[in-house]
Amino acid sequence: MKKAFKDLQEFVSLLEKNNELKRIKFEVDPYLEISEIYQRHIQSDHGKALLFEKVKGSDIPVLINAFGSYERLNLSFGGHSFEEYEKEIASLMDLKVPNSLIGALKKGWELKDIFKYPPKLTKKKAPCQEIVLTGDKIDLTKLPVLTSWPQDAAPFVTLPLVFTKSVDGSRKNLGMYRVQIHDKKTTGMHWQIHKDGSHFHHEYKKVSKKMEVAVVIGCDPQTVYSATAPLPPMIYELIFAGFLRGEAVETVKCISVDLEVPAHAEIVIEGYVNPDELLPEGPFGDHTGYYTLEELYPVLHVTAITRKKKAIYHTTVVGQSPQEDCYLAYATEKLFLPMLKAIAPEVEDQHLPWDGNFHNCQIFTINKEFPYQGRRLMSHIWGFTQASFCKCLITASPDAPIHDDQDFLDYFLNHLKIDLHIFKTEGIVDALDHSAPQKLFGGKLGIDISHGIEGEPWFNLEERKKLVLPKLDYMDQELAMLNGAITGFNTYGLDSNNPVVILRVHKKTNPNIGKILSETIFSKLNLMYFKIFVIVDEKNPDLSDGHKIMWRIFNNIDANRDLYLHQDRMLIDATYKTKEEGFNREWPDDLEMTKEIIKIVDDYQEKFGIF
Repeated sequence: MKKAFKDLQEFVSLLEKNNELKRIKFEVDPYLEISEIYQRHIQSDHGKALLFEKVKGSDIPVLINAFGSYERLNLSFGGHSFEEYEKEIASLMDLKVPNSLIGALKKGWELKDIFKYPPKLTKKKAPCQEIVLTGDKIDLTKLPVLTSWPQDAAPFVTLPLVFTKSVDGSRKNLGMYRVQIHDKKTTGMHWQIHKDGSHFHHEYKKVSKKMEVAVVIGCDPQTVYSATAPLPPMIYELIFAGFLRGEAVETVKCISVDLEVPAHAEIVIEGYVNPDELLPEGPFGDHTGYYTLEELYPVLHVTAITRKKKAIYHTTVVGQSPQEDCYLAYATEKLFLPMLKAIAPEVEDQHLPWDGNFHNCQIFTINKEFPYQGRRLMSHIWGFTQASFCKCLITASPDAPIHDDQDFLDYFLNHLKIDLHIFKTEGIVDALDHSAPQKLFGGKLGIDISHGIEGEPWFNLEERKKLVLPKLDYMDQELAMLNGAITGFNTYGLDSNNPVVILRVHKKTNPNIGKILSETIFSKLNLMYFKIFVIVDEKNPDLSDGHKIMWRIFNNIDANRDLYLHQDRMLIDATYKTKEEGFNREWPDDLEMTKEIIKIVDDYQEKFGIF
């Protein structure tokens, strides 16, 4: 049975009832402090949703980490399990002709339910318009908008539900695009070039018309999730929200723009975007764990702010996983699997590993019927909506444990045949991919480790003989002799079919170290045992932190530049890239909190016991 939350506050009450909410009653600063407190909760096994009741500079409390565990994610969907959603969506995707009258009536009844889902416009006084601010009363700085990371250019709204429509009004979009606060009455609009909001903006530019926009902060959780959902352009996200809720989203007309927003929203920012006006936006500490750098983006001129009398400001912070958005990605994995199967029936399951930042790696298990079906699937995925941005796709057989990262890594190393399973190509990449040689376009990596069938060269291939493991006691000396830039090493998977050596190098004084090592390391007899070499730089003191190493690999490599293949061995250069080695873009910094803020939060813990 689906449950539709009336609003965010009903969800907050449920979290508190289930002991999943912690109220912070002392005053905190939205500049970095809330972010650091949140980070400590999301990184712990017992972290909770946090409601900050006293926020410096604002009379509005702040909610964060509401989705940040599997328990809270399940609650946010009303307790309706993802398995139940999967079955329901799969049934809707099953468009086979019914073979009986009863079957036809059943299918018609299932499809009939969809007509309950479009949003319902109300003419009643809406809760989101209990307070209306226009003209000189507009002041965005009175909202408790967070600055999440030290190099952020300004406070950013990080869970905005952005409502727009096409020039002719025939299509509507709800997306989630970060919003930088420029001043009291203007914000940035981070419409990445591949997103639907940007497509609409392009339409308005063509006809030189202002584009109306409504930014909603705080809604029922299913509607918040729907703003992130990778839906086809023809499906309006509020209809999908209605499906998830089992009940239509009630909407109301905005005060100053011709748009409709959820009537029970907490806060609504209304305004317009001029077709040709751009301002610098960023830097911003992003979900990649790096800053996205300053670029020019459209500007929203605010014409009204409306809100509930007792509104809650809903927000999140992004960065290196685990973060709250990882759990939303899990929901996407589950909800969109039936849709993927409808167009790629060989797919059995999928996984978005957290260290892959959602758009850098996607793993599929498949049932094969013909040779190289895994590669065909990759070509299909790379031409398919948001999945086309993914720069590494992996296909495996159904016995692969893809939902356990550690188990899958071990499985991967035992099944990978480097000279047979890997192929490289190029194509579009995500706008946040900082490692591509040029913006928006770069290398793609495909790895098919599925069991071979007749017609594939790894079908019935004899197991390759392993060499004798060298004495690791002398490895550091041997590696130092190989190249003085190597400052440390670690090994992994020594008993696997593809033993790994992780090398830390001093990159600053050796900018071309990846290429140099690729020309020497494969010929060293005392290193022949190892099949995979991974190079990281001096920013990685702990070579035993597997999650961070994988995060570096997925973030920092371009397949055509940084993957060196030599027969059945390979070297992966996961270091940062420089102009000295031909990289002509600016490389962003890692996200790190300041020592001052860490000390402040340490003091809060000692004084108030917030964890």
